Amino acid sequence: MKEINFKTNKKLLSLQIITVLGGMLLWANLSVAAVPALFLEQSSAITGARDTLAASRVPVRNSSGVINYYDIVFKLELNSSGVPVLAPFFPTVAQSSPLISAGFKAGSYKDSFGNVYQVTGPTVAAAGRTSWSILMTKASTSCPACTFQGSWTTGPIAGHPLQTKITGQGITLSPYSWGTINSNTNQNSLYYYCSANNYIVGFAQIGNQMDLHGYCHGNNVESNLFTLNLCTTASPCP
Repeated sequence: MKEINFKTNKKLLSLQIITVLGGMLLWANLSVAAVPALFLEQSSAITGARDTLAASRVPVRNSSGVINYYDIVFKLELNSSGVPVLAPFFPTVAQSSPLISAGFKAGSYKDSFGNVYQVTGPTVAAAGRTSWSILMTKASTSCPACTFQGSWTTGPIAGHPLQTKITGQGITLSPYSWGTINSNTNQNSLYYYCSANNYIVGFAQIGNQMDLHGYCHGNNVESNLFTLNLCTTASPCP
């Protein structure tokens, strides 16, 4: 009988230890669980038009600590006293579209003339698009007064910020990310013609090479090509 009690007590003790350990593990899991939070102040783009506010790609942390991005739309209306209130069925919340980076790389680039450029981005645009910018940071000795800057946005022509300009030139295919440039140099005809007339330029990245495809005659025929190379070391870029 005593042996039976000993075995029974041993089993009970084991069960108690397992219960305590299980509780400790559960408490530990709960203690490290992230607190869900919404970071509206970190939204990349908040826009307003008439009675609607849209917050794009708002970071939201779930209980696992994972950050997801959502597009939130608020629509307002006036109540009988003329006070703004949320319209029925708003706000709407939808998971953001994946970002379209098109393979572009931020960093320093150099052209065949020795000019150095800084490419910055991405910044978030509508519908998962990204926008990029380029600025000449050092002019070559052959044109010390030269300046150059430009910007472009990824994604299809439909809904593109420059859709009217793109289609106005008769461009219907979208092999590039479209933008415009502004330059005072005539070192390259793309710089001169596209800049002077504010015509469309298609930007494309292949590895460490960025190509600027100029549609500088105001139509859908590519007229110029200019190539920049990413500086992967301190030299040849300063």
